[in-house]
Amino acid sequence: MDSADALRLFELDNNVVPLSTSDEKVYCYDGQLQRDQLDKRPWRTDPRYYRKVEISSIALVKMVMHARSGGDIEVMGLMLGKVVGQTMVVLDAFALPVEGTETRVNAHHESYEYM
Repeated sequence: MDSADALRLFELDNNVVPLSTSDEKVYCYDGQLQRDQLDKRPWRTDPRYYRKVEISSIALVKMVMHARSGGDIEVMGLMLGKVVGQTMVVLDAFALPVEGTETRVNAHHESYEYM
């Protein structure tokens, strides 16, 4: 299987939908809209307020690569994004250089610069 076939298979299996020009507005930041949504705090009255998560392709690839690099050990990372209505939008992801066991995670000084 060549890389083009693998990409098509990945897109079919994961329901990847390319963004249209009008959908690219998700990458534009509106500070007032974000402040309004955070000030309302709708998740306090409805713990299931967020119904959907949209993950960018690059964030998904970064998460999968990080998870696979961990092998049998636990991995940890951060997701960066915003909320739009009842949807959490994950725009990017970062792997954290931490050591984890079944009961605890030891975050070293290197990981503090990400948080």
